[in-house]
Amino acid sequence: MLTEEFLKDNFLTAYFIDNERKNIEVQTTAEDKKSVFTTIIPYEENNPQYQALSKYMNIDQLHESTYQKNKTEQEQFEKSVLKIAEKQGLLLNKEKLGTDFYPAIIKSLFEDIENKDDLFALKLAFFETNKVMNSENNEVKNKLRKSKNKVEVIQCAIEFFK
Repeated sequence: MLTEEFLKDNFLTAYFIDNERKNIEVQTTAEDKKSVFTTIIPYEENNPQYQALSKYMNIDQLHESTYQKNKTEQEQFEKSVLKIAEKQGLLLNKEKLGTDFYPAIIKSLFEDIENKDDLFALKLAFFETNKVMNSENNEVKNKLRKSKNKVEVIQCAIEFFK
């Protein structure tokens, strides 16, 4: 049972643990300060444990603590997912492409050459290169804009890099 006296020397933090904001997890230290314990209490203003907690953390602080905890957990989750994806080779390293990348790009360029989404993305990628962006060859730029498939886009791009 959490009391005001116990929390005075042992309170660490508290936060809501459910979306409905009906239950609070309170973290405290043991008397020897070597262990951390959690206690779940209901969010009820008349509950003696909540009243004890409110002496050390008001409702606004409780909401902020909950927000920060959720934000930290989300960041940790995202880092874990990225680490797993990287380990399994599911991420594209823009600095150094692996050799397994090239078969995928060849397949994308030459097996589905009229895919509108890919065509737009490919054109955009070429227009974002310094070579095309800074070129004064408006004839080839127009040809690149009007390209109807990926092969035509690549042919135009090659003209910029000759």
